[in-house]
Amino acid sequence: MNFIKHRINQIKFYIKKYGFIKTIKKCIKVVIRKIIRIIKNEKDLQYGDYGGWIRYNELKDADLKAQMKKSFKISPKISIIVPMYNTKEKFLRELIECVINQTYSNWELCLCDGSPKENESYKKYYEKDERIKYKFLNENLGIAGNSNKAIEMATGDYIALLDHDDILAEYALFEVVKCINKYPDVEFIYSDEDKIDENSNRYDAYFKPDFAPDTLRTQNYICHFSIFKKELMDLLEGFKTDYDGAQDYDIFLRMTENVEPNKIKHISRILYHWRVHNESTAKLDSNAKNYAFEAGKKAIEDHLERVNLKGTVSNGCIEGIYRIDYEVIRKSKSFYSYTKQRWKRNFRSLY
Repeated sequence: MNFIKHRINQIKFYIKKYGFIKTIKKCIKVVIRKIIRIIKNEKDLQYGDYGGWIRYNELKDADLKAQMKKSFKISPKISIIVPMYNTKEKFLRELIECVINQTYSNWELCLCDGSPKENESYKKYYEKDERIKYKFLNENLGIAGNSNKAIEMATGDYIALLDHDDILAEYALFEVVKCINKYPDVEFIYSDEDKIDENSNRYDAYFKPDFAPDTLRTQNYICHFSIFKKELMDLLEGFKTDYDGAQDYDIFLRMTENVEPNKIKHISRILYHWRVHNESTAKLDSNAKNYAFEAGKKAIEDHLERVNLKGTVSNGCIEGIYRIDYEVIRKSKSFYSYTKQRWKRNFRSLY
């Protein structure tokens, strides 16, 4: 009974959001998939079977080939910026390959290296495609500084952020451009994500909500994969070094101060795979990331001050989650006078 009630609520929600015709099409697709799975004798997905979810939901080779033939009315150039520091050759190779294999081809990859010494073996990767740019800085300017130098290399219409040890789904840029064509005035886009280990096993899917400013003020739920319109990034003047460790959180908060909510779009697809290894921030324990949590707290405090909201920021129930105790603005009238006036109105309405 609860299952039927749940399905009815799903259909109601879908009709409200997408309309009756799209809902019917969706229902037909679900029924067809169910019939095919019965014919193939495939078992229903079990709770926690993320591998099965991937096989069931993600695009097949035929879909990827069809995307490569697709032409868009709007075909913006996407500049993918990557701040590097002592990047493992294996990770760099996989990162470059995941960009080269994108089903959307109008992109450039801006690699900015702040390592102590230039690795000559990198050349075989970034010299094989003219869309790949590499710059060695001779110094480490931190995550924010290295990212800003990479942004200076960008010539695209949109700026996409990618960490030096992470990878993108093959259809990531296609989905971004698809969103841009659907909403031509969009200024900021983000997607869902998951984690991937060194053996390419994916897990811990993160399905995010649509833009929610109050939620963003309590945690950096946007994180990866994020895309800024170039004019917006220029307006924000890049990343601030004062927030290293939470530089992305700060720029997301500043972004919300300059963009109308309807120009912020969420792609409900997992387009980004966050690498987990011994040196990654995804693997570090909370004690090793305290500096990042403190930087995040400072980013929220400064944001509240800029938007003229009074409140006290403190750590939440777990690290990386914050609590804001807002100051309540009370009306000048006392509760007694307000109640008295209300009773007078009610009394007059009787006659």
